[in-house]
Amino acid sequence: MKKNFIYLICGLLALATGCGSSPSEVEDADQVLIVQAYLVPGQDAELKLKQTLPPELYYDGLEELVSGARVEIAVDGERFVLSEGPEERGIYGIGADVMPVVSGKTYQLTVTQGERQLRASTLVPQPAEVTHVSADTIVYLQQFANLYGELIHPGEFFWNKSENAAGYIIIVEAVEVRSLGEWALPLTADLDTLIARREQLEGEVSGDSLESLDREIDQLRNFFAENVSLTGDDGEDLRWLRDRDQEDWDKIDLKENWSEGKKWREKIDELFFGRVVDFWMPADSLRSDFWWLGVRFEGEYRLRLQAADQNYSDYYMTSFNGQSGSDGDKGPVFHVDGGLGVFGSYVENSFRIYARRGEEVGSMKVVVQRE
Repeated sequence: MKKNFIYLICGLLALATGCGSSPSEVEDADQVLIVQAYLVPGQDAELKLKQTLPPELYYDGLEELVSGARVEIAVDGERFVLSEGPEERGIYGIGADVMPVVSGKTYQLTVTQGERQLRASTLVPQPAEVTHVSADTIVYLQQFANLYGELIHPGEFFWNKSENAAGYIIIVEAVEVRSLGEWALPLTADLDTLIARREQLEGEVSGDSLESLDREIDQLRNFFAENVSLTGDDGEDLRWLRDRDQEDWDKIDLKENWSEGKKWREKIDELFFGRVVDFWMPADSLRSDFWWLGVRFEGEYRLRLQAADQNYSDYYMTSFNGQSGSDGDKGPVFHVDGGLGVFGSYVENSFRIYARRGEEVGSMKVVVQRE
């Protein structure tokens, strides 16, 4: 959900400074601080601090992390200073043993960097406990594949209301499917470049030089094979629930006109967008379905119910991934003074289910694995 955060914000700045103009034709606006942090009870607090990019750098797809800032969080009259990691520029944190995150408390953030100052606050929601899950195993019926299971109700779950949550974020995640994020796509181009160089130099350089290239190529191949995988924890291949998805996946390796890097790019996309789906439920909701659209593979799934504060909920609903459409009219809602971004909080409750393929309606077990 957060992967397009920096691009979205920088895009808004680029539009504000001169829509329709080339970067060389507009004046550079002052760079604005961007905060990204989500407080969660029981976890260390971590904050990423960035700043908007000047227009001429926006389309390079970069992010500019901000180092050397003073980051403070106040709660119950006590003020805590977050430390920047020695090897993590722009990442500031503090341990849960020093500053515990507690439901029902308000945390006030102040970030000072030079003459710039950013402020925000979050009220940590009360938990929403999952009370009932219809089944721990759901069966996908191929005869309804084209309807994504609309003719058979796949399952549902219920929870107790959080008294102060602004909404609920539900994340459905395939546990055993491994996939790199979009950040890894440039590495596939590197693989193609190395293979092409190896073919070009064969017979023209020493064997030692070719061995060095071979090692680099093998390292990238092994990296992709380990991190872009449909192999379960038991070493067995997982299957797509839908035959047509399985066929599309199998065809990737059969494409003779595709480079090796392009095949890995297609696999990364297929798994990255198929492994996780998230959606929003309003604050008065007490139940949700887990529909087939969010369950793509055979195997174990983790369902996460997040009771979200106002900051997190508003950003989610008005950003591109919230798919509300309001981002195109007014832009995302940030609740940050002196900058952009999200300083939010949530409390998470989760459980697991298992999905399998089947041609007949199977019996549904009622045992739930709690986390």
